[in-house]
Amino acid sequence: MRGLWLLLLFLAACRAQSLPEPFAALERGDTASLRQVALGGGGYASLLAGWALVGRAEVPLAEQAEYAWRYALFLEEVRAFEPGWEAEAAWRVAAPLLEAAKDPRAFSAWTRLLPAEEAAIALLRLGEGEGLYQALFRGRAYEAFLRVLPEGKRPDLRAQALYRLGRYEEALPHYRAWAREDPRGYLGLGYALWRLGRREEALEAFARSPYPEARYAEGLLLEEMGRLEEALLRYREGPPEGLWRATGLLERLGRKAEALPLYLALARGKSPYADDAALRAYLLAGELGNKEARQEAYARLEGGLGLLVGKAPDPPPKAKEAPPPEVLPLVEALARAGKGAWARGEVRYALWRRPEDWPALVPLLYRLGAYREGIRAAWPTDLAYPRPYRAWVEAYARQEGLDPDLLFALLHVESRFDPRAVSPTGALGLAQFLSSTWADVARMLGEAPADPLDPERAIRYAARYLAWLLERCGAFAGMERVACALTAYNGGIGYTLRGVAREGSLLAFLRFQERDEPREYLAQVLSAYAAYKAIPSPP
Repeated sequence: MRGLWLLLLFLAACRAQSLPEPFAALERGDTASLRQVALGGGGYASLLAGWALVGRAEVPLAEQAEYAWRYALFLEEVRAFEPGWEAEAAWRVAAPLLEAAKDPRAFSAWTRLLPAEEAAIALLRLGEGEGLYQALFRGRAYEAFLRVLPEGKRPDLRAQALYRLGRYEEALPHYRAWAREDPRGYLGLGYALWRLGRREEALEAFARSPYPEARYAEGLLLEEMGRLEEALLRYREGPPEGLWRATGLLERLGRKAEALPLYLALARGKSPYADDAALRAYLLAGELGNKEARQEAYARLEGGLGLLVGKAPDPPPKAKEAPPPEVLPLVEALARAGKGAWARGEVRYALWRRPEDWPALVPLLYRLGAYREGIRAAWPTDLAYPRPYRAWVEAYARQEGLDPDLLFALLHVESRFDPRAVSPTGALGLAQFLSSTWADVARMLGEAPADPLDPERAIRYAARYLAWLLERCGAFAGMERVACALTAYNGGIGYTLRGVAREGSLLAFLRFQERDEPREYLAQVLSAYAAYKAIPSPP
């Protein structure tokens, strides 16, 4: 009897973990089963089945090309953050297949692979005329573009291509030809002349362009030439970047009362400088005794920077309630069967087909570990602020005397909780450490460097490093101390403390630091911190 019960339990477990159709057909892998799934309609399984048929000699070439196109297009549009989901690799398969099948979509497929030389050569085989010129230019295949473009055609594109290749002298006649047809050409002409050291001619070119970007360019060049009053006039007529530059220049000249209305003008807009400008206007208005301006600046101070003056931003809007998604049973079945990648694929497919269903699908992405995609879909609601790795975050935060919500905010901004994240500069893991800093923290902990892609180790190292930075910022208190440490996390402690010493205060350094990235980073982490503080932590 006991043996019978064990057999029944074994059979029940097998049934619980068996793959549902059509995924069972994928597992079998024979061509007949795969074609049945691939041709049987929509769904993630049909895309996978079609992709599995690519390269099988018994499948017609046109059919293979169709499967490859569908799969590559899906990967491109889904933009998943997971190894094996890179659209470029799929396009490298799809493009030559489509060309061999004489499918007109081959041209579009090859454009996805520009500026690779093989893609440029393929486009030269397949295209002609304006469509070819535009594709090569947009794909940054500038050398191929210049070879094929007939003389006298599209001086605008030719000038820009030469400029981007660093061939400024050659670009000049084409910029002039463009400018005769369209005043936008004068802006590029000015920059090319500036690159060649012909500054007076560059100023003349900029002056002939009616666009705000040209006023900003004039301002930069005039400032470089030491003609500050003229630069200020141009900056005031330029885009938000110009106003931001003008405010800094006015403050450096001791003309804070002139800078204040420009800061307020920026704070009223929607540019990336709005929150920084509101903070600076608030501080300047207090220094100048302008109560009305100070009140307006405080009212307009949105985002995390408000924490520096005691103003918490509004909590993120709540995501709407949603019933369980239709795909839930299938996703759970795949997860139980140990097919997590397929389960994530089903959720991605559902979100791709019906993006309006994100409130129901984002929690599934989180359950499956796809936090970056879930946050992107749920932004900017409260659902975009999950608390993954909670036990580790809270334990290591307590160990280092940190607020767990601050550590959650830092990881949210650094990697969106993706333990495999790799930045263009080589920063790795949840906390985005460079190898040199990772080794420094390992020495602080008295151990050999651990694996930066290990999520628990990354959280432990981030907590230790952030606590160390807070110690180094001990000259400050409250949120200024936090702001000092966060800026140092991004820009380096030496960069931060030297800048504070140079400017005389932390808040002055935050305004006049030479890099934009630490300034934006601080605002992002403080905004996330405020959001986490506003969202109750689940029990």
